[in-house]
Amino acid sequence: MQLVILAGGFGTRLKSVLNGLPKPLADINGQPFLKLLFQNWVKNGFDDFVLCLHYEASKIIEFVNQEQKNGVLKKCKVQFSIEPYPMGTGGAISNAVKYLEIENEFLISNADTWLEHDYKQIINSSGNTISITEVENTDRFGRIIINDQNKNIDFFIEKSSSNGPGYINAGFYKLSKTYFNNWDGNAFSIETGLFPILVSEKKLKFVVSKGDFIDIGIPEEYNKFCKRFKVY
Repeated sequence: MQLVILAGGFGTRLKSVLNGLPKPLADINGQPFLKLLFQNWVKNGFDDFVLCLHYEASKIIEFVNQEQKNGVLKKCKVQFSIEPYPMGTGGAISNAVKYLEIENEFLISNADTWLEHDYKQIINSSGNTISITEVENTDRFGRIIINDQNKNIDFFIEKSSSNGPGYINAGFYKLSKTYFNNWDGNAFSIETGLFPILVSEKKLKFVVSKGDFIDIGIPEEYNKFCKRFKVY
């Protein structure tokens, strides 16, 4: 299934460790984070990628082109969707749907999130689905309340009102392009603009990922991943 990668952010909270690189190319013990993601995705059977880019897009394109010549992406299809201005997650996806070859159902991943496995669950799920994972403290992410009987998301609790253990958004989704076909050109977020609508209509399901999950978006988690990656 086609994988759309959200890689256009500025990485503001991580600038102290990026040394001028865009966040997806953050150095992990001598290798770009995005390379490790691609290695993991290819290992899990993915070979058709769409990158949604904005900040330092040319650096990411140069890296991907090199990987297509003689690296991990040698046998993969890769398309680029470059945002002329920051469009948010929803606008970035809509822009790709408008201009590129996007399948009717496709997968979406953040480019700053490591999700080790459990991809088959979401691929085989029925309808709009997000991957969730359990953490000890939800205060950085917000909490997700689920209905175990029908596998629907019941509602999202904002970061400011969340703490303690619970389920969080793991940053990996399966959605229909129907929701992006009539885009008005404005920036919007799927997390705050689309997901609450799907929840109210009981059209957003979940799968639980039990593999390693790390969001490198802040220095503490980036350093944690650098130490953890030595195991891989």
